[in-house]
Amino acid sequence: MPHPLLLRRLRAVHATPDATEVSLEVDALRGVQLGIMPGWLTGEPPLEQGIETQMPNLPTLELPDADVTPYTLRVSAPTPSVLRLTVAPAGHPVLEDDGTGMGIVVDPAPDATALAVEEVEGEVVVSTGEARLRVGRAPFSLAVEDATGRPVLRSAHRLRQVAGLMTAPTVVADDAGLTLNLEIAPGEDVLGFGEQFGRLAKQGQRLVLRSEDACGTGTGLAYKPVPVWHSSVGYSAFVNTGAVLTADVGHERPSVLGLTVADEVLDLYLVVGGTPKERLTEYTALTGRGEVPPLWAFGYWMGRCRYHDRPEMLEVADTMRRHEVPLDVLHLDPDWLVVDRLNCDFIWNETRFGDRRAFVEALAERGVRLSVWELPYLDPVSPRFAEAEEKGYLVRHTDGTLAGIRKTPTPDGRMRALVDFTNPEARAWWQEMHEPFLADGVAVFKTDFGEALPDDVALFDGTPPQYAHNLYPLVYNRTVSDVIGRATGRAPLVWGRSGWAGSHRYPGQWGGDAESTVAGMQATVRGGLSYAVSAPGLWSHDIGGFFGPELTPGLYVRWTQLGAFSPLMRAHGLRPREPWAFGDEALDAARHWVRLRYAMLPTLWQVAHESLAHGWPVLRPLGLEFPDDPVAQSVDDVFMVGSDLLVVPVFDDGTAPVRRRFYVPAGTWRELDGEGSFTGPGFHEVEVRLDEMPVLVRAGAVLPRVEVGPDVRSTDDLVDRPWTLHAYGDVAEGPRRFVGFDGSPVELGLDGAVRHG
Repeated sequence: MPHPLLLRRLRAVHATPDATEVSLEVDALRGVQLGIMPGWLTGEPPLEQGIETQMPNLPTLELPDADVTPYTLRVSAPTPSVLRLTVAPAGHPVLEDDGTGMGIVVDPAPDATALAVEEVEGEVVVSTGEARLRVGRAPFSLAVEDATGRPVLRSAHRLRQVAGLMTAPTVVADDAGLTLNLEIAPGEDVLGFGEQFGRLAKQGQRLVLRSEDACGTGTGLAYKPVPVWHSSVGYSAFVNTGAVLTADVGHERPSVLGLTVADEVLDLYLVVGGTPKERLTEYTALTGRGEVPPLWAFGYWMGRCRYHDRPEMLEVADTMRRHEVPLDVLHLDPDWLVVDRLNCDFIWNETRFGDRRAFVEALAERGVRLSVWELPYLDPVSPRFAEAEEKGYLVRHTDGTLAGIRKTPTPDGRMRALVDFTNPEARAWWQEMHEPFLADGVAVFKTDFGEALPDDVALFDGTPPQYAHNLYPLVYNRTVSDVIGRATGRAPLVWGRSGWAGSHRYPGQWGGDAESTVAGMQATVRGGLSYAVSAPGLWSHDIGGFFGPELTPGLYVRWTQLGAFSPLMRAHGLRPREPWAFGDEALDAARHWVRLRYAMLPTLWQVAHESLAHGWPVLRPLGLEFPDDPVAQSVDDVFMVGSDLLVVPVFDDGTAPVRRRFYVPAGTWRELDGEGSFTGPGFHEVEVRLDEMPVLVRAGAVLPRVEVGPDVRSTDDLVDRPWTLHAYGDVAEGPRRFVGFDGSPVELGLDGAVRHG
C-alpha cells in the first residue's frame, strides 16, 4: 500500500430487495502523521478534522491530497442479536462471501434477519430491533446499541491529542493491515482472545494472535489464540479470519481497543446485548459446538514423556490398581513410533510394544484405555515420506519448493514436512492410517503440535498464505476428529495443543507445556479461563506441569486438586507424574482427590451436557455466571464448574498449611463436604492443609454423586451404580431431572438426599 488510508466519509447506502443486506459506500482518504507528535491528518479542511487551529505552537500543517479510494461496509444480521460488519476495498471477493469461506463459521445465518434502514442527518441507522448500528456520515464512525438503546460499542474517532489531531481513526488501512479502533468505556473490562496466560482482564495488554509453539506458559506466546473477545459493557465480538490479529487493549493508548488484522479486509461479527452466556450461545450457533465424549474421557488420565515400552506401561496400570487409584486412560507419547523425533508415520514399534491389538487388550483387562500421540509432520527418513511427497500430500511454498516447519527446532537439523490437510486425498490418506489403530481399540489421539506452518505457503485448496498458518490447527484437528467419529460411531475426542477460532468443535484441548512451578500453575488457570470465553467447551492441562524444576510433592498435590475439578483430568510431564512418585503423603492426598473426581462425575456429566448443548464452557470465569458483579469480571484465581460449583485452587508448592484469600460472588456458599458457609459478595480467607482445597456450592443447588471406594478401578465400574443427591441449604422440593451415564433421562427425588446445611 503506497500510503495509509483512513475511512472518512459515508457516500451512499444500498439495501438488497429483501433488506437482508445493506452496503454502504465509504470514501477512504490518504492519512499522514506529523512525525513530531502523535495524530493523523487527511486532506480535509482542518476544521472538519477537528484541528485546534488556535494552538499557539501548532506546526505548519501540510495536508495530503484528498484523492478518494472507495471502500464498502456491508452489514447483515445472521440472527436478530448478531450484526456482521464486513469492511473491504470496493469489489473485494469477501463482500460476496456468506461467512463460511474460512471454515470457521459453519452456519452463516442461523436466523437471518431483515434490516431496517433509516437515513437521517449526520448518520445512517441500521437495526434489527435487538441490535442497532449507527454509522456516522462525516467523519465515518460506528456505534452499536442494544435493544434498549443503551450504547455498548463506539469507534474511537472522537479521541484527540492536544492539537486536535485524531489519535484513533475509526478504520485505518496501511501496510500492517486493516485496523479498527474502538473506544474503551470507563470501567469496561475486556476478556478473551483465546488461551492467553496473562491476566484475564486484558486492559494494558498487547496480544498478537498467532498460533505458536509457545514453549511454555510464560513466554508471552499462545498455542491457541482466538479472535473472540467479550466486553463487560454488553457485547461480544469475533473476527472471521485466519490472518494474524493484533489486539492492543489500552496498551499504546489507554482508552482504545485497537484491532489490527494483517489483511486488507475486516469481517467482524458483533453479538449485542444479553448475558455473556447468551452471547456464547449465539456465537456457537454460527461456529458450531462439540459433542459430549464418552464417560471414560472424564476419568483420570496418566501419561509421561515418555513411557518406553509395553512392560513399563502395564506396570503403571498395575501399580495404580495396587494403590487403589482409579484410572481410565494411559497415554503413550512418541516411543510407539520407529522414527519418533518430530515425525508421525503410523508405523507401530513392535519391538517396544509388541502386537498393538494385544497391547490394547492387555490394558483393557485392567480397565484402562490407550491414548496415542501424533503430530502432522513427516521426517524425510520415514518410509512414508517419499509416498507423501510424490502424491502431493505435503505443503509447499509459494515458489513450489517443499515447505518445512518453522520455529519448532528439530533434534537432528533435518527439515520436517507438513501434511496438507486441505488436499482431500492427503486428508483421506492421513485418516486411513488412523483406522487400524482405532480398529484395534485405541481410544483417543493426542493431536500435538500443528503451530509450525510457514507463512509463504500455497495450500492445495488455494487458501491465501496470510490465512494458512492460523487455520492449519483447525483443519488438522478436524481431520483427526472426523476419522475417530466415523470409525468408532461415537462422539469423537482428541487431545489438541494448537487451535484457532472454531477449535472448540473438536474437544478437547489442553494448555500446552506449562512449567512445573507455582507460576506455571497460575498461568495455566488463567489460560483456561481466557480460552473458556473464546472457545467454549472442554479444556484441560498437564497436572504437575510438563517441564522445569523438579516438581515438589506439595505442588503435585495442589495441581492434582485443580485437575480433579477441571473439565478433563490428565497428569503428564517429562518426568514421572504417578502419585506414588511423590511420597506417601502426596499419594494419600492424590488418591482422595482422584476418588472425589469420580464421585462427582454425575455432576460433571450434567455440566458437560448443559455446556456443549448451549455453547458454554465447563470451566467458567466468575464473570460468566455473575456478569453484573464488577469485581467478578477480572477474578482469575478461582473458577466455576457449571453454575453451582466454585473452585479455589491453592497456588503453593509446600506441604505446610497455607492461608488462601479468595473472592466469593453474591449469595450463600457452602463447603462441598464440610460445614463451612461463606457469604458474598466479598473476600474470605481460610487456612488449608495440603489435603484440602476449598470447593464451594451455591446454596439451593442439588448435586448428584456416586459412591467411590477402593473397588472402583475406572468409570466402567460406575455405570450401573446408584446416584445420591446432595442438597445444599434450602432447596425447592420435587424431583430433579438428569442425564444418565447412558444418555437417557433420569428422574430422582430428594427422599434420602444428603443434606448440607
